[in-house]
Amino acid sequence: MKPRTIIDLLNLSANLYIIAKDKEMLDKISSLADKGKEKFNDLKEEFFEGAEEKQFFDTLLQRMQTAKQDLEAKIEEVAVQVYKKMHIASTNEIQQLQEKMEQLQKQMNLAESRIVALETPGTF
Repeated sequence: MKPRTIIDLLNLSANLYIIAKDKEMLDKISSLADKGKEKFNDLKEEFFEGAEEKQFFDTLLQRMQTAKQDLEAKIEEVAVQVYKKMHIASTNEIQQLQEKMEQLQKQMNLAESRIVALETPGTF
């Protein structure tokens, strides 16, 4: 065997050993999946009382959409709070400051040209 193949086999066997050793994590993931299935079945039973399957999924999709919108709004609020706490300028503030700098630069150039015009003799 080539040394490269031996190294690859050792690496693969080490990875398999680590995965097999961490059976506790796999059991926990399995139990979480089972709990999720149970909750989904409970939710399905709650909505299937006299309702059709399409209506159940429509209701489920609507709830998921509202949950997504609520989550996005909450994330936006938290992001704004973090920006304020960390004093990080947002892109809007940066653009406003750049525009203000451009205006001040124009005013400064205009003032300089006025000063030059006043200092040079014979401009009046």
